[in-house]
Amino acid sequence: MKKHIVFLFVLISLGNLLKAQKPNRDKIESLKIGFISNQLNLSPEEAERFWPVYNKFSDEMSKLKKNAKLNLLDEMGDASKMTNQEAEKHLQDMIQFKSNELELIKKYSIEFKKVLPIQKVVMLYIAENEFKKELLKQLKERRRD
Repeated sequence: MKKHIVFLFVLISLGNLLKAQKPNRDKIESLKIGFISNQLNLSPEEAERFWPVYNKFSDEMSKLKKNAKLNLLDEMGDASKMTNQEAEKHLQDMIQFKSNELELIKKYSIEFKKVLPIQKVVMLYIAENEFKKELLKQLKERRRD
């Protein structure tokens, strides 16, 4: 019951946050932390070991995505106007980004298994996905209003 109340609170807070003009990344991150904590049902000992590892993972993933955005998306332009050579380069860059992203997930899956039971590692990836889905849903609803 308590888990459902916390989950509902996070969803309502997320909805209210997204109704604001510009969502604050720090507030979204706080909601994400609450959502993940709730979904994983971390003990105090697990939380103490887990969050430093997760924060490193999150920081590295953010840097990877930021670099990809700067290097891939900003340079890409209109793909229909690219030469075959330019398109091939961009395709290879996108594949490399996905490969780097996968390697980071593999690396941290090993680290997460050192601090959490494997079931909770699986639950973590599911919780991250569910949070993204809910965030996108709220953004779509916000655009309709």
